[in-house]
Amino acid sequence: MHAPWKEVVERERAGILLTWQDEALGLFSEKMALGTPMAEALADAMGRILDDLVSSENEATQEGLERLMRILAVHPFPPSRSLSVFRGLELIVREAGHGLVNDEELRECIDRLTLQAFDRFMEQREKIYRLKVEEERGKMHMLLRGGRS
Repeated sequence: MHAPWKEVVERERAGILLTWQDEALGLFSEKMALGTPMAEALADAMGRILDDLVSSENEATQEGLERLMRILAVHPFPPSRSLSVFRGLELIVREAGHGLVNDEELRECIDRLTLQAFDRFMEQREKIYRLKVEEERGKMHMLLRGGRS
């Protein structure tokens, strides 16, 4: 049997996804509209996460999380701001349930999801940092090599 919040997510998936996506787009300083490539990428990643929340024992899909965190990690947001989308999801699901969802299981699921997302976010930031270091090393190598000619 599904928990009450899972039934709400199944029944109200389209509205929850649209509201959640709109909230995530609000993180960006420049206005991003639905239908843009960024919005579509967010919707795809968030949709995968929602689908898996309902179907698989509260475990977020690694692919959906990976995609979402890759998008958020390349922007200069602090981790707390990026991960606030998951607190927003909890509130959106509760609102979609019209007061019928007051489930500790939902909070625990969102907490687990947030912690997994934080790990993915930091992995993505580490990749970005390593790429920047390698780029600077390459520049330094070219400068040193050019000085010897």
